[in-house]
Amino acid sequence: MKKRFFLSLFGAMHIILGGTLLSPVAAQQGNLAYFVQPNAQNSQKALTPTPLNQVEQVSYAAYVPQQQYIPSVPAPPPEAQPNPPVYAQAVPTYPEKSLEQLSAEIAALRKEIGKKSDKPDPKKGFTAPKFGGRVFIDSIYVANQNDESRAAYGQGINNFGFREARLTATGTGYDFLDYKLELGFENWESDGAGKNGTVNFKDMFLGIQHVPVLEYVRIGNQYVEDGGSEIANGTTNYTFMEMPSPAGNQFTSRRLGISSRHLFAQDRGRLFLGAYGSRNVSEAHRTLDNVEGITLNARLTYAPMYTQDGRCLFLFGGYYNFTDQGDVGNRYRAQVRPGGWDVGYSVLDTQGFNASNYNKAGFEVVYQNNGFCVQTDWFLQHYTDAASAALLGPADSKTNYGGFVMVRQFLTPGDYRKYSKESACWGAPVVSRPLVCYERGSLNCFRGMGAWEIAAYYGYYNNDDFTPRVNNTVRYGEDHEIGLALNWYWNPQLKWCLNYIHQISDIKYYAAGDIDTLKPQGDYLGISCRFNF
Repeated sequence: MKKRFFLSLFGAMHIILGGTLLSPVAAQQGNLAYFVQPNAQNSQKALTPTPLNQVEQVSYAAYVPQQQYIPSVPAPPPEAQPNPPVYAQAVPTYPEKSLEQLSAEIAALRKEIGKKSDKPDPKKGFTAPKFGGRVFIDSIYVANQNDESRAAYGQGINNFGFREARLTATGTGYDFLDYKLELGFENWESDGAGKNGTVNFKDMFLGIQHVPVLEYVRIGNQYVEDGGSEIANGTTNYTFMEMPSPAGNQFTSRRLGISSRHLFAQDRGRLFLGAYGSRNVSEAHRTLDNVEGITLNARLTYAPMYTQDGRCLFLFGGYYNFTDQGDVGNRYRAQVRPGGWDVGYSVLDTQGFNASNYNKAGFEVVYQNNGFCVQTDWFLQHYTDAASAALLGPADSKTNYGGFVMVRQFLTPGDYRKYSKESACWGAPVVSRPLVCYERGSLNCFRGMGAWEIAAYYGYYNNDDFTPRVNNTVRYGEDHEIGLALNWYWNPQLKWCLNYIHQISDIKYYAAGDIDTLKPQGDYLGISCRFNF
């Protein structure tokens, strides 16, 4: 009884003191029975087993938590797991691709995704129109005229007013249509008629996309592209206040008709075709009748170098215009204003004359590298059977020709002019540090310096093939012009312009029954504030 009591007490104390009971091994020495636990010191000792009838077996495994039960015989060490095999694998290499190649692949993927996209929903209709417009405020000053200029033209007049005031509405519809409606509220017109207070149709067309073969078709009043990138540009993004004169004075401007535009060679090439009525809709709001003529127009451009919206650009192209005014007499007139400005006279002016038709052809070359650009545009215009009371001799062929070379440079780093491949003309400039106002009323409220640009051009025009036989209001000959410009862009939509034009002419006119010649010269200054929204 005592033996059982002491054994129980020994086991309980061992548990309370935190000991761990292992599987006991029974042994007997004298009158006492012991349970020996193998450890680092006695694990190798040989114990003489005692018969079970001499020693009362007591198990204390019930007092030990299951997770602490450790067998008396150590488990064999786990078998070493072999490392997984390592296989040599070749790393594929790919050839490096240029930015142009990656851009072409992205464009091809976009085109492929577009083909696989769902059909457009015809219920979408036209989107709400986006309204915009532009306002140009010009001031023209006749700084100097030599005596021969005053003798030929009289005293020039200064000019201050709205060069342009336009309202536009643009929008899209049915996933393949677009439109533009533009009205002009200028107080003078390029034909010098002084149409104060009149409202004129400007861009007024409907565009149709994804047309088979033709790609994009436009119907309505739109530009005839019988000029290069600067002339076909539209007034919003002119480098100078007007197109480089005198060649820009021979631009056809807008006509009512239909045109198509097709891009090819990874969008580096562009073909434009158009057919129009020969009348200016802004001058005569008429429909077709039996005296309506026709204008046919084509323009082809290709840019072997084009990166990042035209930041680096090399482009060349050509254009052609055939016009037949129909049965209306004295429908042709070629005149040149200094700088393209209205100063009260034209340095060269054929007045109205009749001709069967005319053909006009020209070419352009453009190179731009970041903020530097040089471009040139030259044309030749041939009239068939030109005749009028103001011309000497019978009706015969007459030719005039001209062009310009222009250079411009942004003075602020990182700024350049964008070039649109879709329209093949210049877009808004990139202004990396626009002028902004942070603190109202503070002297230091403005941040940024905007973009500064300088430009110069030389222009030439010759209509010496015409010979007058009436008074000196009809003037023929040749004209040279040198233009300088300083442009300050506060942002891509607002700029200030300062222009200087030096004009030298060599004209002939009819006076006192004989042909006389004069060499008028003049200097002209122009300042303009122009913004669009």
